Amino acid sequence: MQDTIADACLRERAGSELAQDEGAYLAASTLSEREREAMRSQTGRLALYRRLVRSNLEGVAFRLLPRTRARLNAACDGAFDAEFARFLEDAPPSTHFLKDVPGEFFAWALRRWPSRASVPPYLVDLGRYELLHFELSSMPNMAEPSLLSELSLDRPVAFSSIARLVRLGAAVQHLSDDPDDSQPPAIGDQRLLMYRDAEHVVRVLELGSLAFDALEAMMAGALLGAAIEGASVRTGVGLTSEVVGQLAALLADLGERGVLLGGC
Repeated sequence: MQDTIADACLRERAGSELAQDEGAYLAASTLSEREREAMRSQTGRLALYRRLVRSNLEGVAFRLLPRTRARLNAACDGAFDAEFARFLEDAPPSTHFLKDVPGEFFAWALRRWPSRASVPPYLVDLGRYELLHFELSSMPNMAEPSLLSELSLDRPVAFSSIARLVRLGAAVQHLSDDPDDSQPPAIGDQRLLMYRDAEHVVRVLELGSLAFDALEAMMAGALLGAAIEGASVRTGVGLTSEVVGQLAALLADLGERGVLLGGC
């Protein structure tokens, strides 16, 4: 019974088969005769259940990836909706939580979209950005470390749990929130710090290569001084007095924003 319900809800062609001849659909299923008779006495229930299940799954994916969906549908004649239908059939969600369905779909799509010339490359970045934006906006407030100290070069740094670093290949953070806007983003390396502020609004800061590399090392647990020195070596940006001043100003700004909490 579970297999039949799953097939009716998730297989793409099952919808048309149910609409055309539900009796034939049930006859071809693995149900026992007793189960078939029970289903025949409730004509239309499978089709209704299919609509309810798919509406929930599509609804959360379409709502969390609105611009990715609109742009891919426009670029490839409904390709996003077709891809989601294929996902439901080929690799149906394993999560028990609706909010995680878009992430599972996107992980599946990442194995397909980059190799397709018809899919604008920046849509992968836009999808990542939209999902991360939702993740940060919906995360519960976590208990922050209570024993913090002043920043010191020989100590690690504590950051808010609701902050993420992300590198993208297109400036999707500047795209309009209007799903109907088709203006493409500028292409180029983007280094972003995304976080949620005290008013629960997701904010985005654009960073230079040294600042991004240093913050990445700090968030991984490196000592403050070692993170800065290592970032200088990796990026080739010398630690001049001007650069050190800019880093100090950035750390102070992150402290005021509640992203940087103090020394550990």
